[in-house]
Amino acid sequence: MSEYFRPMKLTLEYIHRISDIDATLWNNLALKNRTPFYEWEWLSLLEESGSISSETGWLPFHLLIRAENRLIAALPLYLKGHSHGEFVFDYGWADVARQLAIDYYPKLVGTAPATPSGHYTLLSDGSLSQAELLPTILPELEKLGAEQGFGSLSFLFSRPEFGRDLEGFYPWINQSYLWVNRDYSDFEEYLTDFTKNQRRNVRREWSSLNEQGLEVVPLSGKELSLPVMERMYQLYLDTNDKFGPWAAKFLNREFFARLPEYAADRTVIFAARRPGAAAEEAVGMSLCVFKGEWLFGRYWGSDTGYKDLHFNLCYYAPIKWMIEHKVRYFDPGAGSPHKLRRGFLPHGVVSYHRFFNPRLQALFSSTMEGINRETEGMIEAMAGDVPYKEDAKLAIADKINTLFIRASRDVPRKEQL
Repeated sequence: MSEYFRPMKLTLEYIHRISDIDATLWNNLALKNRTPFYEWEWLSLLEESGSISSETGWLPFHLLIRAENRLIAALPLYLKGHSHGEFVFDYGWADVARQLAIDYYPKLVGTAPATPSGHYTLLSDGSLSQAELLPTILPELEKLGAEQGFGSLSFLFSRPEFGRDLEGFYPWINQSYLWVNRDYSDFEEYLTDFTKNQRRNVRREWSSLNEQGLEVVPLSGKELSLPVMERMYQLYLDTNDKFGPWAAKFLNREFFARLPEYAADRTVIFAARRPGAAAEEAVGMSLCVFKGEWLFGRYWGSDTGYKDLHFNLCYYAPIKWMIEHKVRYFDPGAGSPHKLRRGFLPHGVVSYHRFFNPRLQALFSSTMEGINRETEGMIEAMAGDVPYKEDAKLAIADKINTLFIRASRDVPRKEQL
């Protein structure tokens, strides 16, 4: 601990509304994160709209850490009575707990709600290091869990370095995707990294919208009108109705209506429409959020009867926009492996879990090592299906490895119970 802070006593406080903390104080910690999903405005919109609340199974339980009444760190946390909207699918473990007559819920979860790419870590102003703060924070969280009867404490989609100081937690590796902009001058140069056959396939898919009489336009800032956001909301509902309740059907009409008020400078919608039609008459839309070098694909939907609309709205149009705006990294979120054919490389993302029941913790830790090895093998096999030229694939993979350190190599595997 630094000499300046050695005599200081840390105080911890839980708040159940992000509005209970000043936005500037919170953002002094959160703006350093790669994503906008922990910024005060995003969390406030989720909570104030009622999308994320105790009524939807997400009770905010944010932890504030102060030194001499000065906010120096925070952990966004949620108390949950279900596992929906987390994208680390632990329903199997909940069933194991049920069979063992162990209470699995409620559980305390550190994550970005309904978002599978949070880059979770301790939010800090840098006054004290993570290694200095966590030995005070973790025992208090474990004490809270024991007193309140929580089943577990988990940190989802975390920065790998966050796990190095998590005593008694075990990693669970899942698979995600990333597209890397290699300083392409335009969309055509991006295509040169593909094999010959895939270049032809992408060009055919990209041109199919024009053949169907459609164009794609990016909308941001003042273009995000109430009618545009209402259309996006209806398409979002339709997509969730098609694919089930397992992911992100928490966002309500008020969230979409107020999104421009809270995050217009972080949001871009790609809309497919007939030339000359109003943006709110789009036949399909995808909503992305951006910050610095990163773009995050979040929600999409479309009318039926159009070919290749998903590929164009969710991949090609955002990639073209990124090249034009010199944005480097595209996290498209969870989903099926058709992303591989469009140049998204698979990689591992790690979550950290601590079950308060010793039997469940022992079973989890003894089982997860094999599961993690299988996941890493799957990721390696998937990477072989990306139709990039070998030199491009190796260069992109090296870059991704600097962003997402291989979880099995660099996270602790110690049992502290």
